Amino acid sequence: MNNLLFTKRIACGNLLSNLSTDELKILASSDAIGNRWGITVYRSLIRSRSAAETYLISEPTVDLKNEINSVRQYLNSVDLIGVDKDICKDEKFHFNVKFYVTRRFARIAHMFNANFFPSTNADDPDIVIVMVPEWKNRAIYVYPSDNGIVYNFVLGTDYYGEAKMAALRSALYLTREYRNGLGLHAGGKLFRAIENDRVVENGALIFGLSGTGKTTITINDHGFVPPEGISILQDDIMLLRDDGFAYGTENNFYIKTDNVTNQPEIFQAVQAPTAIAENVWVDDEGEIDFDNLSLTSNGRCLVSRFALPHSRDSVDLSDVSCMFFNTRRNDLPPIGKLSSAYQAAAYFMLGESMSTSASDPESVGKSKRVVGFNPFVLNHPEKEGNKLLEILKKNKIEVYIVNTGSIGEKDITSDITMGLIKDVIRENIKWKFDDVLGYFTVEKSASCDPREFDPYKIFGEDYSLMMERLYNERMSYLSEFDGLNKEISGHLRERR
Repeated sequence: MNNLLFTKRIACGNLLSNLSTDELKILASSDAIGNRWGITVYRSLIRSRSAAETYLISEPTVDLKNEINSVRQYLNSVDLIGVDKDICKDEKFHFNVKFYVTRRFARIAHMFNANFFPSTNADDPDIVIVMVPEWKNRAIYVYPSDNGIVYNFVLGTDYYGEAKMAALRSALYLTREYRNGLGLHAGGKLFRAIENDRVVENGALIFGLSGTGKTTITINDHGFVPPEGISILQDDIMLLRDDGFAYGTENNFYIKTDNVTNQPEIFQAVQAPTAIAENVWVDDEGEIDFDNLSLTSNGRCLVSRFALPHSRDSVDLSDVSCMFFNTRRNDLPPIGKLSSAYQAAAYFMLGESMSTSASDPESVGKSKRVVGFNPFVLNHPEKEGNKLLEILKKNKIEVYIVNTGSIGEKDITSDITMGLIKDVIRENIKWKFDDVLGYFTVEKSASCDPREFDPYKIFGEDYSLMMERLYNERMSYLSEFDGLNKEISGHLRERR
């Protein structure tokens, strides 16, 4: 049954609906921080997502009913800004989003308007978001109704990323439950490489938790020279159809800025006139210093995808041929090739990396696991692995594990990573099966000497014991998912 607490129409004092970009910018001008670059810079009180305060609602409690009713009563006397946008660009596959935010936070509406595609059917929303940053309690309530609409109340936070992810988290859920697909926390990229004297296109999805290099790999050109090359499609969320077609979701990119000065392509994009920066340092002279993390290490910038080199009009991949699962560890070879759809689904469920000082100082070096490398899965995580298995069994998609960390004290540099991915695309790797890891590792590569990263030489006889402990730890984790296809965990370590 649909709960009217969430689904009934929003009433407010005045509604400013679908203003232009310039009008929204003017409304938000009092929040803009002047700077010599001439770009828009905003600052929020809350500077990261409130994951611990995000709640999936099935049957509202008495307290929740009272709170939402209080919110609605408050909105009756205040002005709202309404923004109608589309997630995805395809005329037959997209989600209509209706976003509301209180007028005093016009900067959030300005960013939301810039982030997504023009609306094609504002009267029939798939996703509704009501954002009240000034609310006294911080909480994000997500209510998937029986009629296929996801309702979101975002309260007590003025961080733009919460608005963006309310929309995309809903699209992830709707894709899995209603569109026979799977929403993925992954970048999208198209490679053009010469194979057998002809240029072949390979669609790639790049996965990874924060700090593992997902965006870095997505935008890197790998040194390709025309007619070879790349096209950048998306850096965050892709929606994968069961036939291997993947839809891009956003019109622009919302990137972290803590390392942009070391990435020329992104650094150029954040200086474009259309850029909207959030929580970055601006000194008294108006200079922007992305390397100054005094405000937060989670500074962000909404950049036009066309400000990045290698962009193109389309955001979709017509045929995904490979997936790269990024992990940042100190005990795995730089790259490995998984040997079956079942094994790929197992590593997808693991969503594995190691905690860093930035994410959790008390857990540095310990394994961190998030299903699908996706912290935005609403419910039933076992469905994620089962659906990916179904898709991989129907389509020819190769899946690779990419370690962007180290082997012991031997760092795996960005050049090594980009070179190995280039070798994968060009088919310039000779693989060998590793019985301890249970998948293929590099025997010979065009870009690096795999002997430099041989864990058996670096760790000696301890390595087999280390991997056995890791295997048991992984199996214990996978056993926690009731409803997960049993063959998935059974193929975590393949045998030859």
